[in-house]
Amino acid sequence: MRDVTDCRQIVKAKGETDETFEMKILLCKLGKKLGFEVDVEEGQESELGKLGIRHDVLWYAKPLEWVSKLFKAVLSRDDIHTEYRRLVERKANLKRYLYVAFEIEGSDVTTKAMKGDISNLSKLPCGVVVVRRGREEALKDRTIEPIRNRFEKALIEFRALHGPNNVIIVSFEDVKKLTEELGI
Repeated sequence: MRDVTDCRQIVKAKGETDETFEMKILLCKLGKKLGFEVDVEEGQESELGKLGIRHDVLWYAKPLEWVSKLFKAVLSRDDIHTEYRRLVERKANLKRYLYVAFEIEGSDVTTKAMKGDISNLSKLPCGVVVVRRGREEALKDRTIEPIRNRFEKALIEFRALHGPNNVIIVSFEDVKKLTEELGI
């Protein structure tokens, strides 16, 4: 759903848990409250065009005025390389810029799937994996595994292999705490 205006209009996906759906709604409300344009279950908009990667929740910001002016200055030059001109034109024509993308994992996933989530978010300005539970939640029920901690380990391994990125791992509880602090 592009350009969500009312987070209550988001439809629960087939097979999605209630808890995951509620987190998607909460992230939508949080993004709207913070002044972002919000997409849900969409691919990211970028100068690369359409990509096959879809994210659970995306927050976009309008381009800053100085950035638009800088693009105009670059494009006004006569000596600019043709392919570089096309690249700058694509960037300059974007109506909004991706600020953060969220992947919500409400159930257990394999380490391979974890690294896939991390990879899909790794080149973005900010990528957040939101998982259902961490060690603290798992201590309350010894029959469940602390998936957040497994994701943290997967992220450390991914960074060792592929270098730094802007991905963080948070739990549902972390997001709920933030929304409480912001009065949402």
